[in-house]
Amino acid sequence: MAIARAALTLFASDGYERTSVDAIAAEAGVSKRTVYSHYGDKENLFLSVVRETYEAMLSRITEIVDRTSWDGELLPALTSCVTEVTRSIVRAPERSTLVRLLITEAPHFPALIDLLHNREIAPLIAPPLTRLAAVGRLAAADPAQAAEHLAALTFGQVSNRSLLGTVPLTEDETSRLLTGGVQAFLRAYRAAD
Repeated sequence: MAIARAALTLFASDGYERTSVDAIAAEAGVSKRTVYSHYGDKENLFLSVVRETYEAMLSRITEIVDRTSWDGELLPALTSCVTEVTRSIVRAPERSTLVRLLITEAPHFPALIDLLHNREIAPLIAPPLTRLAAVGRLAAADPAQAAEHLAALTFGQVSNRSLLGTVPLTEDETSRLLTGGVQAFLRAYRAAD
């Protein structure tokens, strides 16, 4: 874990090319040999750190979605879910670090695009929307697309306004964006009574 944290920090601050395995080992407080024995080489370390960091974030999103109660009113349930995901993930420092790494390094690492392709937030929020549509609480013929719309109207707005997490937003601004996004989503997808 210390190696991964050190690698993520140094790759983000110095870029892949300028980050040495020696620097990662020193930052992690381990030997260079330990880094190589765990990861093989620098490229594998880089790809592993990006994948593991991203998968940890996706796992947290899944936990949030799974523990959200979808039985009551949709507005508070959706607002609570997207707010918690935003606090936990969208504004997390490791997310903005990953975004910077992807923008900087993806042209040199096509494997990054393959690694992260189709691993987005929307598919993680689609299952409850599918269930809500199946019981007639949402009018969503395509719940996967509805999830993409919800993500764009909420997480996408926060991401855009914060310049991919680099500019902090106030709680009030974040809340306004998320609440407005959920309201717009429900205007489009709420089932007729």
